[in-house]
Amino acid sequence: MKKIFILFMIISGVMFGQEGLKFSAQIRPRFEIDNKDFNSNTDANTFTVFRTRLGLSFNPVKNIGGFVQVQDSRYFGEEPTTTTNTKNLDLHQAYFVINDLFELPVDLKLGRMEMNYGSERFMGPGNWTNVGRSFDGGVLTFKGEKFKADLFAAREFEKFNKEDSLDQNVYGLFTELMLMEFCKIQPFLIWQRTQPTDLLNRATLGLYVKGNHGSFSHEIDFGYQLGTVTASNRKQDISAYTFSLGSAYNFEGELKPTVGAQFDYVSGDDNAADNDYNAYTSLYGTGHKFFGYMDYFVNFPNDTYGLGVMDIIGKAGISPIAKMNLMLNFHIFKANEEYTLLNGDTSKNFGNELDFVLNYKYNDNVTFEGGASYFSAGDIFKEKRGKDSSTWFYLMAVVNF
Repeated sequence: MKKIFILFMIISGVMFGQEGLKFSAQIRPRFEIDNKDFNSNTDANTFTVFRTRLGLSFNPVKNIGGFVQVQDSRYFGEEPTTTTNTKNLDLHQAYFVINDLFELPVDLKLGRMEMNYGSERFMGPGNWTNVGRSFDGGVLTFKGEKFKADLFAAREFEKFNKEDSLDQNVYGLFTELMLMEFCKIQPFLIWQRTQPTDLLNRATLGLYVKGNHGSFSHEIDFGYQLGTVTASNRKQDISAYTFSLGSAYNFEGELKPTVGAQFDYVSGDDNAADNDYNAYTSLYGTGHKFFGYMDYFVNFPNDTYGLGVMDIIGKAGISPIAKMNLMLNFHIFKANEEYTLLNGDTSKNFGNELDFVLNYKYNDNVTFEGGASYFSAGDIFKEKRGKDSSTWFYLMAVVNF
């Protein structure tokens, strides 16, 4: 990988500025104070994550282009000494694109790439994480006046076993219906298939709708999962779902105040002993955006112990000065299925979370961001994680070239 990085830098240096070539870069340090263990007797853990990306896009001839991006992801001080090389460099993206394939309204994209669709609830680049998400595969894009569709296939796991045993592929179809100027409608299908299919054969059918009507905006996300999965050493039929309803209103005035509300629902399983699998399973979304910034509800159904979750969210924001935004979110987390406590009582209370975020755009290339979060544990988290409240803080800079 080191040789690839050196070659990349040489090519970029020699060819930068030439017609059809564009160099890009990102540097992103983030300092965190993590006291999320629900134990007030322990000290907070402090660390800095650091991500660097270098990209080169090229369009040598008409309708043909490509993009190569290398990435280094690390923690400050993770190497044993200042002269140690932990070799964190990786190829994050590398793909080529052919537009109007065979002079048809079809584009082909093939290689290693990020995939970003809709609200990113079901498929997104996971940009908050220090590594991010990319797929190895290809995308065919069909273009029309009122219609656009991406048909893709990717290999998620390659185990190199005979008969492709334990390999997993993901296929999908994301469409956009351009029927109204003020409303975006995107039906989709995501199909995950493992070899042999008895292990996992799951399809997620969904719909994303986003509308803007003057100062009022709204978003709808829905996904229904069906198929079969082998869990607890038995084959089970999948029937699970998730949906989200959100709206916001932007007021006029110097502070540009914004208020909003959102309701998120993730199904759980009320009987783990039967052959019905009713707990919704996370796909490839950007989880940090939705169920609280402390990331207690990212990996479903594990993070909810199979109970599912209902999240009621209140949002408010202002812009006190130019290029600065302040945002405050309050989450009420409830389980969808009853949880039996050790004392025999039942509860659906996970807890409440308060998130505060400040974002300041220093200039076109540099953005500073900071945040603070507080979580008050409910009955379920008190038994599963700890009885105390938890806190988390961060400071981040994003520099793009």
